[in-house]
Amino acid sequence: MIIMEPKILPPSMRPPKRYLVFEVISDQPVVYSDLVNTIWTTTMEFLGELGGSEANIWFVHNTYDSKKQIGMIKCRHDHVEKVRTVLSLISVVSEMKCIVKIIGVTGTIKSAKTKYMGEKNEL
Repeated sequence: MIIMEPKILPPSMRPPKRYLVFEVISDQPVVYSDLVNTIWTTTMEFLGELGGSEANIWFVHNTYDSKKQIGMIKCRHDHVEKVRTVLSLISVVSEMKCIVKIIGVTGTIKSAKTKYMGEKNEL
């Protein structure tokens, strides 16, 4: 019996994605795991399960800076406005008042880091 592994879609057939760089403005530092839980809860309340899965939201974990409270979320290119709306609806994270501000939207992680997160481009 031959076991076939499923083929992965080539990049040209995958749906385009965008990276949203956001900043959390609050009086006290916000824990990243609490922020992620709040974003998922708000997504389910606003978009529902179907809308949340269509938006294909993905948290880029290793890009969150807890000192500056800046992070990055990946989503499909045609759902950027919905994800922006979800982030703008957040006003409380783990019983602390806060605001999630969108700094910018890009097509690659590299340009997001250089333009909006203050990292230098190293060759």
